[in-house]
Amino acid sequence: MKRKIYIRWALVFVWMAVIFYFSSQEGAISHQKSFSIAIFAERIIEFIAGRDFITSANRKGFEFLIRKIAHVTEYFILSMLFYKAFFESGKSTRQCFVLTAIFSVLYAISDEIHQIFVSGRGPSPVDVMIDSIGIFGYMGVKAVKGRFKRSKQGNLQS
Repeated sequence: MKRKIYIRWALVFVWMAVIFYFSSQEGAISHQKSFSIAIFAERIIEFIAGRDFITSANRKGFEFLIRKIAHVTEYFILSMLFYKAFFESGKSTRQCFVLTAIFSVLYAISDEIHQIFVSGRGPSPVDVMIDSIGIFGYMGVKAVKGRFKRSKQGNLQS
């Protein structure tokens, strides 16, 4: 059982390193990578829609959207990993929610501070709020799933 705890915490720290790596990329490199992903996503959308979906005028806005979706996704995953690590460590559900929120938001803040030292990047309180969408999004999904599971168990016992 202890081995599972170590694996859970190792996954948390590996994911934190992944986020740190992305944040360590210089602004121009980060922009180019997100632009490439946006072009790829655009091509998929155009293939499905069967027509040009994104014009050159709104391509920059689409890239911005892709970057912010990446923020939400990164922190959704981090929250999930934190929650599972805390749960595996024997914390109650309430403690897992509180600790996950605290540590995930603190990491989001520290990530923005880290970007002060990266060329072409800077801290953004807005990005912390966007990261928090992923954090509290995971916790919302977990809470709804827990309530659904409890109500389903109650119906089975009736």
